Amino acid sequence: MDIAGPDGRSKLRIAVEPAGHDEVIVAVRGELDCATADQLRAAITALLNGGDVHAIGLDLRGLGFIDSTGIGTLVVAQRISAQVGVRLRLIAVSAFAARVLGVLGVDVMLGLPPARIDTAAVVGAG
Repeated sequence: MDIAGPDGRSKLRIAVEPAGHDEVIVAVRGELDCATADQLRAAITALLNGGDVHAIGLDLRGLGFIDSTGIGTLVVAQRISAQVGVRLRLIAVSAFAARVLGVLGVDVMLGLPPARIDTAAVVGAG
């Protein structure tokens, strides 16, 4: 599933692949923002409505950009998945996405290990 930007290039690519009997991997590549988040929402909704998936792993390694709408989509998807008995978690993230998710404090909720802060890199530390 692709969405083309104004220049004709794809802004978002979503690939769904089976990863076991009742588990899938959803690979998200490109930009997850206010213009594309509805596509991820639709893909996850379709998986949840299918009823035969009990675990969804989100692979965000190819995510170059994420905005507040994209973050909100991930948080709501995790909540709704939990409500219907499906485990949704991040299995891989780009450095950019990991930083944004960590700053906003939703990384652990989405299944990432707690971020380690390098105190030497903090301004005024030392």
